[in-house]
Amino acid sequence: MDKKADDLAKEAANSDQGAKFDTAAKRLELPIEHVIAFEGTPASLNGQVVPSVSGWAFNGAKPGETSDLFDTDNGYVMARLDSITMSGTASFDAVKQDVRTKVAAIRALDKEMPAARQFASAAARTSFEAAAQQQGLHVDQSQPFARGSFVPGLGQFTEAIGAAFGVKQGAVTQPVRTDDGIYVMRVDKRVVADSAAWAAQKGQQRQTRLEQLRQQRVQMFLSDMRKAATIKDHRKEIAAATRSASS
Repeated sequence: MDKKADDLAKEAANSDQGAKFDTAAKRLELPIEHVIAFEGTPASLNGQVVPSVSGWAFNGAKPGETSDLFDTDNGYVMARLDSITMSGTASFDAVKQDVRTKVAAIRALDKEMPAARQFASAAARTSFEAAAQQQGLHVDQSQPFARGSFVPGLGQFTEAIGAAFGVKQGAVTQPVRTDDGIYVMRVDKRVVADSAAWAAQKGQQRQTRLEQLRQQRVQMFLSDMRKAATIKDHRKEIAAATRSASS
């Protein structure tokens, strides 16, 4: 992974030629995702926060520019700014299709709410599995998660995750409606927070966060330096000279 990230950085990082981003992603077989970021708010993808991207996009980047390679807790991220829109009130024509899509999703969820309430009542009376089998539904079981965790299928910082911490162990929630769906959950196990254990690792947590902030500042500094400097890349010539000297 580190080797692939290094190759990606060499090919496309801090470039004003947007096509390099697509070319590098295709050659390295890396997925490209599209996100919408808002100034002052961290960018997110599939309910998971993507650090540094929003800050970079609103810190002087221009459409077509590619960011540096950001090192996150979950891997590496590189972004390209495709477009930027000034804040203000959008015209109806500009948002008409988005409004229609949103309304259609709301109406679809409205139709599913009665069935979700029926399932929640049946699951509370009998069992979660029996109610699901009766209605032909599939039951998914998550891994243990904390309030701030990203949970596949539930997202991060969502109403569903909040509801999971609002019921007793073994209890079934009422239908929880989000923008993406309707959830009925049963809490199988809960580990009560241990303040003593948290206090014991607080120093390490603080150090980890400081390192992340330092790295972010260094990346911003290097990005500004690259924009202000004239850089000539002679790595290929140096590598060729090194190979000739060793042969």
